[in-house]
Amino acid sequence: MLSSLLLAGASVAAAKSCSSKPFDNFVTFGDSYTDNGRLGYYINNHGEPPPPGGYQTVSNVTASGGLAWGQYVAQLTGANYRDYAISGATCSNEIISRYFSAIDKPFPSVIDDEIPSYKADVAFKALYPDRTPENTVYALWIGTNDLGYGGFLSDSQTPGTTISDYVDCIWSVFDNIYQTGGRRFVLLNLAPLELAPLYAPLSEGGIGDSQFWANKTQYNITEYSQKMKEYTTNVNTIFDYGVPFQAVVKSRWAGASFDIFNVHKLLVDIYNNPSQYLDAPAISKGFYHHCDPVTSNCQDLTAQGPLSGFMWYDELHPSTKTGKQ
Repeated sequence: MLSSLLLAGASVAAAKSCSSKPFDNFVTFGDSYTDNGRLGYYINNHGEPPPPGGYQTVSNVTASGGLAWGQYVAQLTGANYRDYAISGATCSNEIISRYFSAIDKPFPSVIDDEIPSYKADVAFKALYPDRTPENTVYALWIGTNDLGYGGFLSDSQTPGTTISDYVDCIWSVFDNIYQTGGRRFVLLNLAPLELAPLYAPLSEGGIGDSQFWANKTQYNITEYSQKMKEYTTNVNTIFDYGVPFQAVVKSRWAGASFDIFNVHKLLVDIYNNPSQYLDAPAISKGFYHHCDPVTSNCQDLTAQGPLSGFMWYDELHPSTKTGKQ
């Protein structure tokens, strides 16, 4: 998301502020909201990541129905873009582990797969010809699968782990990047998932049983929508207070700049004022790409308008038009 990512980000903690300066390299970590082809590589290569120094083929059709937000940032800035995000990822498989039959193992996670792949790649000039602390920005957007169905929302976490462990995992991701010389960090906060059709009540454009939640109608949908809202807003508050505490009080990332991009606020505004962001018919309650949870047959609602008129591509993922904002 967010073509003006760094200019719009509010710097909440910085030993030296460089968040508004140009950058030559852009590196991202996360899940399907960011992935531009990496899960496909795992599927086609027996669940293994690209070899060190290699890089997967980039796709121009992502979970958004088009380009992902990071690709728009790269286009806008001209930065060398390296994306390690993997659809289905959580922060750590030690906290939330979700089996994926296509690779016969859990979805690769940020801390267990994405970070090791990044660390293995930085030594290769072909991928990072001019990486310095000043000219490289690192962005993380993770939490949709951690907090959603299959994660904390359905009490599917590893016994004894809590949302606090997920937050600690976030900090450890930046610890690892810092160890490689990274000094310009951006954390995208959690989307208002309770507004996504997967979690929204039926009266607000939500869906019943879904490809992502096959037995949703067996649950109290309103209750779980509110539970989702509680999780995301609480975690975002933890981020707001936690980043300055970790960066300033504890000096965890000395010399680094650290921005929080308020994706939550942006998406709420798109939801409430869709015509200011989307093409006609500007639909924020509902989605474009529908798949039957039983047959897996899919169809696009082209009769209602173009994809650029929808906030949501499917019941979980923001559309490519949303990602371009």
